[in-house]
Amino acid sequence: MAKAGEMGMKKVWESLANSGTQEEAYPDNPRTDIRGMFAFQPKRILDIGCGLGAVSGAIKHDFPETFAWGCELNPITADVAQTRLDKVSRTPMEEWDGDELELLKTVDTVLLLDVLEHMYNPWSTLQVLREHLPEHAQVIVSLPNCANIHIFHELANGFWHYKPAGVLDVTHIRFFTHYEMRKMFYETGFKVAKQVYPYFLPYIQEDKVFPFWFGAESMQLYVKDQSHWESLNAVQIYFNLVTARDDQLTEEELTFKHESHPPTVS
Repeated sequence: MAKAGEMGMKKVWESLANSGTQEEAYPDNPRTDIRGMFAFQPKRILDIGCGLGAVSGAIKHDFPETFAWGCELNPITADVAQTRLDKVSRTPMEEWDGDELELLKTVDTVLLLDVLEHMYNPWSTLQVLREHLPEHAQVIVSLPNCANIHIFHELANGFWHYKPAGVLDVTHIRFFTHYEMRKMFYETGFKVAKQVYPYFLPYIQEDKVFPFWFGAESMQLYVKDQSHWESLNAVQIYFNLVTARDDQLTEEELTFKHESHPPTVS
């Protein structure tokens, strides 16, 4: 039985506009922590899915010589971004004309901050970037980690509870584990130069001796080592990617790029 006050609550899917995006814009957050992922200070930025232009706009504010270019499909947020950035494109990258693709060749930093999971074909977007970016460019990616303990716990209890924001954001189209993120990057011509887990679940604070079994109500997980434990507690993962040919990859990276997926129960 619904609790008092819940009968009139708005369903999460009712916040979706006809386009499949939320009516309310995402928070106007400059996300300054992402700057720790830069291998060098950007001079020419492409911020894909820039929203209100908060991130690249803040960088341009702090470093006025920076050229900040955003890509945003939502016309309302794109209008705001236009007041903060040097240029805003309002069509998907796959529809860009020659001028925009030529401009892409001058970019030294691409931001893909919680945007790939909103695309039907993020692999295609990465391939376009790989084809047109200069070799020295860096691509900064933030992705929600679907393989964390909270999600496993929901699944073990029969739930996949969409929410207005977070890992199970109702607007997400693709869902990635750490393995699938890296697989996508390497298969589309990139390599991981740096990886950071910016946010952990509270379980990470517990002292553990590896390996061990982690139990939470109806779920038991076998945890192999510290790296595995961190990935299970990671809500989000940040990456710095660089373009890479096969002859620039280690033997281990080459094997990972070209190997088939390990056997699963399905």
